[in-house]
Amino acid sequence: MKGKVAVTIVALVVLAFIAPTLAYSNEGAVKGGGGGGFMFGMNRLNLAELSTKLEAKGFEALEKNNISFGGGGYGIIGEKILLGGEGHGSQQAIFSDTLKASVSAGYGFFDVGYVLLSKKSFRLFPIVGLGGGGIDLRILERGVTPTFDEILDNPGREANISTGSILLQFGAGLDYFLKLGEDEKGEGGLLFGIRAGYTYAPTQADWKMGDMDVLGGPDIGVTGPYIHLIFGGAGFGK
Repeated sequence: MKGKVAVTIVALVVLAFIAPTLAYSNEGAVKGGGGGGFMFGMNRLNLAELSTKLEAKGFEALEKNNISFGGGGYGIIGEKILLGGEGHGSQQAIFSDTLKASVSAGYGFFDVGYVLLSKKSFRLFPIVGLGGGGIDLRILERGVTPTFDEILDNPGREANISTGSILLQFGAGLDYFLKLGEDEKGEGGLLFGIRAGYTYAPTQADWKMGDMDVLGGPDIGVTGPYIHLIFGGAGFGK
């Protein structure tokens, strides 16, 4: 799951920087445009039940707030309709006397928005997103780094289990466009923005270890409030 999420995030970041360039250079991009870039911020995940189970086994408590990194981009059609995508990931590690547990989250959305206010260099818009994501739990032994032969003799040194689900996102964005140049086709520059809202998993996700179901797992998910900052580029046609 982490590999797919990483590919999604990279693709969205690349798209975020290509979109404004295309919008700026496209002669037919009348009253439209696009923007995007790197995103970072904080989100709160639903990890309470997982933290309780890990604490019962001697681990430290999981942090409620998680630092996230990712990227996103969007295009604006006819000055009002916003279409785009974004992806984010976060990770934290906790320890017991003999084990290390890493909890990783990754998720992405297809976003639809509507520009409520466009004044000078500012744009304000609500966003609704549909996507998916999940959480990985990796538990491994603390100790000396093993050799390759030791791993073959005793492969049971770590366990990886994961859960995933469909996600919904409800939020709002405020962007500031700093114009750096323009010509007869349009204008381009830097984009600074903020996103805030709530991510919700409408269904309970099942735990899996590889292709096997894991029974009795805690009810967790990528559910909770978030706030993200964005820095990148944008371009708009005349």
